[in-house]
Amino acid sequence: MSTAIHYVSAPEFADDQLTASINIPPYKTGRPAQLSIFKDTPISTTYVRLGIDETELTVIPARERGGESNFSMRGGKSGVNFDIPHFPLDDAITPSDIQNVTAWGEAGIMVGLEDVYNEKLERMRAKHDLTHSHLDWGALNGLVLDGEGKLLFNLWSTFDLTETSYAVDLDTASTRVDAFNRKVKARLRKELRGTPSTGVRVLAGSEFFEKYVGHASVRESLQHYKGETENPARDGIEDVFTYAGWTMERIDEEFGVRQANGTVVMRPAVAADEALVLPMGTDFFRRYMAPPDTLNQANVKPDAKVFVSTNDLPHDKGREIHTESNVLPICIRPQLLIRLTIGAEEVEE
Repeated sequence: MSTAIHYVSAPEFADDQLTASINIPPYKTGRPAQLSIFKDTPISTTYVRLGIDETELTVIPARERGGESNFSMRGGKSGVNFDIPHFPLDDAITPSDIQNVTAWGEAGIMVGLEDVYNEKLERMRAKHDLTHSHLDWGALNGLVLDGEGKLLFNLWSTFDLTETSYAVDLDTASTRVDAFNRKVKARLRKELRGTPSTGVRVLAGSEFFEKYVGHASVRESLQHYKGETENPARDGIEDVFTYAGWTMERIDEEFGVRQANGTVVMRPAVAADEALVLPMGTDFFRRYMAPPDTLNQANVKPDAKVFVSTNDLPHDKGREIHTESNVLPICIRPQLLIRLTIGAEEVEE
């Protein structure tokens, strides 16, 4: 007699079906994903080779060995290979998962198994999404960190670049915050070099946001606030508002990073006393997606962010579920990443 365990490898639960299922929900974990900052860019290799030309990172074309080469860029530095991080995650459907699945007939068993599969896939997808969000935030800071907090690469030091940073004195009542906004936006327009954008977004840590909103010049302007959102100085809302040409929001996201000794340390997405300024709606923020670690997908551009494969466990113990994602978010024009800090403003000569 067939039981639920005999149906775990049915065609309805084939790898391609499960891969399609796990990728159905849109990726919306974390503000970078919700704001669609990064554009998914499938590639056919497990690395991306980046060079730098006038402070813009460019993908170096592949050439046949022994054939025409690429011109070197910036002092003979022809480029750097970045391995796309590989994130495997395994689970299994075991007898205990279906022990008490009460269903009559084949159709009932399939419905019960579908629920079990969906529950497993939802949990695994959530962990992949959280990992991708952690990577997104790292990329906005010019860093790529893994789930254990290990630095995979530093964009600034790798290409000998200097991060653009501005300090604003939010502790002094006479500071013209609107003038500061204009100065930062002017720098952003300069770095865009005529490329259109749909606006400027400022992702602020809690302390920066509170001091910014609470500053005398901002509060005075907000007394007659007529923006598209509610007044953040008065209304109990999510902390997002538009002022002096940019939209600012408070970021409270943080991630649990496991240390070598097994303890978990919480790391903020944005430092409490800092803010990140980004142009929206540009093509300079990429999320490179590499093929999965399988023979039939090698050297093939992936059409999904998370892949699923399954296999029978020995001794009739169930069905193993293997998932993996291979993604690398990066800003290919690093000077568009502008950091704001609290402190005395530097006088520009």
